[in-house]
Amino acid sequence: MTQDHSTARSPVIEQFGKAHWTEGAVHVPDAHATYKIVFSLSAPGKKPEAPNTGLERVARAVNLYSLSGVTPDRLRCVVVIHGEATSIVLNDAQHQTHDRRPNANASLIAALQVAGVEVSVCAQALIVNGFSQDGLLPGVTRSLSALTTITVLQHDGYSLMPL
Repeated sequence: MTQDHSTARSPVIEQFGKAHWTEGAVHVPDAHATYKIVFSLSAPGKKPEAPNTGLERVARAVNLYSLSGVTPDRLRCVVVIHGEATSIVLNDAQHQTHDRRPNANASLIAALQVAGVEVSVCAQALIVNGFSQDGLLPGVTRSLSALTTITVLQHDGYSLMPL
């Protein structure tokens, strides 16, 4: 069975995270509720020349909440980058030193930030991997650690979504 891609929509993050609205679906987000999600992203991308699939899923989540009627002021998302995914937040100069290619995630990260998603990287992972803390993409924040950031955000009412 083939998927009908004609229904794919990206209402908030236009170039990424296409989603399909499905009439009659259950467990649809309540448009009047406020949602707080922390995404834990530690998996490297499958193709270094393409955006990380975990980041694509974050964009899809933002678009799905929008399709459900949840306005941006009612959706708070933080992506915590750590582990083997750490290099996806490096600026092109540092990324090329590490991977010999420009960062394929830069435009997706910028689009997530424009949509109000905070992208944060684990400082412990930066240090362990030998990356400069000054070599990050614009707007990426540094957290003390993924371990503490995730628990602090959960304590503040965020739901954890591992990627």
